[in-house]
Amino acid sequence: MKSEHVHTTASPTIGLLSRILLVGAVVFHLTILVSWRHGFLNPLFFDATITHGTRGWDFFALYQAGHNFLQGDSVYQSDGDKIDVVVPHYTPFRYLPVSAYTVGVALNLLSPWNAFRLWVAFTEALLLFCVYLTWKLVPDRDHFTRLAAMWLCFTPFYLELYMGQFSMVQAALLFTMMFVYLRRGRPCATFDALWIGSVLWKQNTGLFLPLMLRLRRFRALACLVSLVALTAIPYFAFFPAGIVAFLGNFRAAANTYQMGNLGWLQLIFEVLAMVAPGWTPERVVLVQRAFILFFIALSLALTFLDRDPDVITHLSLWMTTYFLVFHQIWEHHYVMLLPVLVILYARTRSWLILALYALIAFFTPFFFLGWSGPVAAGLMLPWTPVRPAWTGLFYHASKPLPTLLLYGYLMQRIVRRVRCCKIPSIDV
Repeated sequence: MKSEHVHTTASPTIGLLSRILLVGAVVFHLTILVSWRHGFLNPLFFDATITHGTRGWDFFALYQAGHNFLQGDSVYQSDGDKIDVVVPHYTPFRYLPVSAYTVGVALNLLSPWNAFRLWVAFTEALLLFCVYLTWKLVPDRDHFTRLAAMWLCFTPFYLELYMGQFSMVQAALLFTMMFVYLRRGRPCATFDALWIGSVLWKQNTGLFLPLMLRLRRFRALACLVSLVALTAIPYFAFFPAGIVAFLGNFRAAANTYQMGNLGWLQLIFEVLAMVAPGWTPERVVLVQRAFILFFIALSLALTFLDRDPDVITHLSLWMTTYFLVFHQIWEHHYVMLLPVLVILYARTRSWLILALYALIAFFTPFFFLGWSGPVAAGLMLPWTPVRPAWTGLFYHASKPLPTLLLYGYLMQRIVRRVRCCKIPSIDV
């Protein structure tokens, strides 16, 4: 497997412009941290506006799930009349049960709010850990400052802290996978363990399975299957309704208005709602499923036609694929795309990657369209269409269109490699 390494031409000192950039990035990031406490950036974000400044919704789902386990209830039970509710607010728990009865239970050693504060500090530490790995990876200090600024100025990270979300853990696991691969020059046991941990934590990296198969990481695949079976099957045997709740996350569809959904499938719905308003939800879902099959099939073809795959490019491809095929993509989810953007810019210094980063990293048009006040006052409901219709399209396209362009960029890099190799067939 060939590895396209990060540029290694070292500049031992940081230039004046790079220092100014780094100071500006640190100030911006500190602004994010201060606003997490005081909320002055909340009107710029839909999630922070619709929740009226009440933080921790997603985190408290994990905390409550851990408490449910301790009480002998299903971690997926979210009916407040059937469980002992110990958190101020929460969303339903969505993931494999192992995170609830390990991390969720451990968090219950603290009070809900103290546990939330600890989680926010941990999330921030993970971001800084990724900055540290970038420093280790890139000897050119001027180049490093640009990459550090990318980590520090990514606005969806604000919602990651605000909601107490889990995407930064996944982003750190992915970036560490990439770091280990670039340092070792090949997949290794640590690489495998990081991937397995990511699937157990937040199942979207299960999309890497075709790549792991292509890389012949059969032992890792067997370990993953065994660990999922050992950690999930006994639990679901005790709480059989839990499997229905868990699998329900993969059966839902983006076939109605959802202001907070910034995924590609939601954008398809918004387009069809404008150009074909008479279509039934079932017909919309058929179109969305066609796109899902198209992107999955294309990613599979790119993976298995590349006989000597560049692992970093293919990891990036499959993570980007997730944003094009999953039905619910919220703004904070884009934190999981940040490692892809950073590593690609570290390797290529491409202005296109930098431009795509800027589009994804910047605030959505939510506030600038004047929606913040009406949404906060309940005058604009998240599940109803907005007028004029073009504003809704503009808003919902702000993240998925740059993501689609990123997918196209990765696709052309792989196609170019395949054409250069001119390989007629492949071995699995």
